[in-house]
Order: sequence, then structure tokens, then C-alpha cells
Amino acid sequence: MYSTLTVPVLTDGDVMSRFQVRVAEIDASVALLAELLPRVRPGRFVTAVESSGHPGQVPGHGVGLVEGWRGTIAHRVELAADGTLARVKIVDPSFFNWPALPVALAGDTIVPDFPLANKSFNLSYAGNDL
Repeated sequence: MYSTLTVPVLTDGDVMSRFQVRVAEIDASVALLAELLPRVRPGRFVTAVESSGHPGQVPGHGVGLVEGWRGTIAHRVELAADGTLARVKIVDPSFFNWPALPVALAGDTIVPDFPLANKSFNLSYAGNDL
């Protein structure tokens, strides 16, 4: 479908290494866009929803995972019998990352270290870091 892209890999843990990986990721994204955008054709992109054939059963559902700037964003969608949205659930990255914070604070970590550790995770309290 498209040419092979090189995915950057972090081999060191310092700030400059992480920055260089981000730059390489941007370069790979721009290269992919430059390759795919000329292939886009005008018109509608529609997929028909087919019923499962079982009365009273939701005709379709799906799960999608995408990478956001804080981590994985999960989507779950269910369709009603008439093809409209019946349920939609979006889970932000902080939901998945909050359980790691107590683990990071275990051991010799003292209470005054909490703000530093908390900001290192950069978690959302309200769940709107989409």
C-alpha cells in the first residue's frame, strides 16, 4: 500500500534522545502524509452497516485504539438496529496510567515527592486529556 517507513526507537533515556525520537516520528509522519495525500480522491466514504440477523441483537459494535499525546485512547461503539449510535465510550489515556502512579510512589518515596511524581505522569484529574 505504501513504502516502508522507519520507526524510531529510543536507545537512551536522556532528554535529547527523547527529543530526537519525537523529531524522527514527525519526519516519518510527514513522509507518510506526503505519500498518501496525493492518493485521496474526492467523494463520500461510506460503509454499509449489516445486521447480524438475530432479532433484538445489536447489529454491530467495534473497538478502536489510537495513540494520543499522553498514551492510548480507547473507543467502543455500539450500533442500534436502525444503524444509529446506541452507545459510545471513550476512555482517555489517564484512565490507563493512574494505576502506575502508586507503584512509582512505593518504597522510599516521601510525601513531598508526590507533586514531582504526579507531574512526571502528567495525568488528567477530570479525564479530558483527549
